[in-house]
Amino acid sequence: MAKRESNHITSCTISWENTEDIVSVVTKVLQTEIQVRLYHSGNLTSGRIWPMSEQQKQELYNILYNCIEDWDCDEYTVNESDGNHWQFKICTQRSCLRTVCGTIEPPPHGAEIKKMLAGIIGEENCYFY
Repeated sequence: MAKRESNHITSCTISWENTEDIVSVVTKVLQTEIQVRLYHSGNLTSGRIWPMSEQQKQELYNILYNCIEDWDCDEYTVNESDGNHWQFKICTQRSCLRTVCGTIEPPPHGAEIKKMLAGIIGEENCYFY
């Protein structure tokens, strides 16, 4: 538990982009809310914020702590790409604890995170992997 206390997660950012359509989506998980912003050609086209309960936050952040420990590499890119690319950052207030990126395949715990976020923001707003 000392490791978790010294590396207190305050946010996580999942960036997804499709290079063929020049579309990107940035999902930020903060302490009390989840923000999703859609960009086209670098211009913000829409954004929305969903509140997150303390229980949802604790469940999600517990998974994120597991990610830091279980991700065995920083690159989850596969050779066959559909033009999609994602980047996942887990941060404290002062620094980034872990950054991983990839294309089609999610990182370990990725499907679990997507399922949990979809329960809060809806499947149609989950642009990850």
